[in-house]
Amino acid sequence: MKKQAMFFGVLLVGFGLFFLLAELNVEIASKLHTWPTVMLLIGIALLAQARASQDHSGLLAGYILLTLGIHFIAVNVLTFWPAHTGMIPFVISISFLLSSRHLKSGLLQGIVLLLAAFTMMFSGRIKQWTTMVEDNVAYLVNFWPISLLIIGLYLLFFKKK
Repeated sequence: MKKQAMFFGVLLVGFGLFFLLAELNVEIASKLHTWPTVMLLIGIALLAQARASQDHSGLLAGYILLTLGIHFIAVNVLTFWPAHTGMIPFVISISFLLSSRHLKSGLLQGIVLLLAAFTMMFSGRIKQWTTMVEDNVAYLVNFWPISLLIIGLYLLFFKKK
């Protein structure tokens, strides 16, 4: 029962502040009176419950809701924040990496999601880089007999028996 009291206590305080700022017509409240703020509040409540009860089963869900809430709020509030679709697997991978310390699992999933996010976000640059590498390799393929010559000379004169 005490575990649930922490979750609902933090959640009610968060919602109370959420609606109080809206009622007082605070300028920042209009930007924060959105569904990502609700995600953020639920994530904070789950993290507070997990920390207080030493039951880490809610950490991953809490981190996912927290980081997604931060991302969606930041997209609307901060002009420099990337709005790329690859940011969603990126923040979820951060959640896996943060929770893996306590859960002793999820590290591999976090790394795979992080690589997928970077691939999504930088696919244009990766495509340019691979084209450049492909052009250079195509140029070097013309000189494959030289590589045979070098390997043969190495085997004849420098390889110790």
